[in-house]
Amino acid sequence: MKNFCTLSDVNFLPFGLALHDSLKRNFDDDFKLFYLCTDDASYDKLNRLKIDSIVPLSLTELTLSDKSLSRARENQPSYEAVNVANRTGASAKEIQYFWCLSPYLSWHILDNYDIEDVLYVDSDIYFFNNLKKIYDEIGNKSVGIVRHRINYNPAVGEYNVGIVYFKNDLTGYQCSEWWKNCLLYTDHEYYKTHGICGDQKYLELFAPLFGENKVQIIDDQVGHLAPWNFANHKFLDDLIVWQGMPQEIVYCHFSNFKPDYDNDCYEAAPRHGLSKSLNLPKPVKRLYDEYFNAVKNARMLIDENRFRHDSL
Repeated sequence: MKNFCTLSDVNFLPFGLALHDSLKRNFDDDFKLFYLCTDDASYDKLNRLKIDSIVPLSLTELTLSDKSLSRARENQPSYEAVNVANRTGASAKEIQYFWCLSPYLSWHILDNYDIEDVLYVDSDIYFFNNLKKIYDEIGNKSVGIVRHRINYNPAVGEYNVGIVYFKNDLTGYQCSEWWKNCLLYTDHEYYKTHGICGDQKYLELFAPLFGENKVQIIDDQVGHLAPWNFANHKFLDDLIVWQGMPQEIVYCHFSNFKPDYDNDCYEAAPRHGLSKSLNLPKPVKRLYDEYFNAVKNARMLIDENRFRHDSL
């Protein structure tokens, strides 16, 4: 059995359930999705759904049991967290705290469950083809990370935190623990250089610190897309071409996706210059249309369950 983990609040719960649906469609083996609910409303709704392959986890309960997690709320925000706060109006400290949760969740799963490995997946990722390619490319490595697939920018780093793999061996566990500690505690030697963009620039240190032979860059066999790298790919029917390599689209990261349920439409990724007024390339639009339908179906499932529960 393979194990995945993700996290969200109640607003992103339809995205997380769409992710779960894509796992069911594109993974041949049994699996568990450990789902960290960052508010009580998402935890309540997920528990009511009673989905066998989802293990709901409560951030409220984890914070009560681990004081380091609660103290992390008072960490000084990074430069990037302040930038995001200025752009969105959110609290910079809350943004910084949220960035510590994916490293913490990955480590927590390895530390508390008798499992072989765990693949962290952002809740706004959706799989379109079999995940076996990911595990084939990881092979016997202890850690797996993916590139942004953009020209290198020190402000965002080379690797994307949307998918991170850890095997539950000594190297995988130590790497996940190190990453978690980098976000929980800011009094370490890498904070000023690698803490500038929250959680993901630390991924650049995985191979230097834990061994080039232990860390796999998941890129050669696994086609993956995101709004920031569409322009860096060529599209051939259902394939993409990355650096001359034709690849199946295994997943797409639908960052900044804005569904408008009332009007049955969406903005693809306005922060990345992809709005509903922009004509998306046909292959990309097909991906977004399929994703929008999956998110709508997940939202309907949540609503139907709420109505059923309220009528009891």
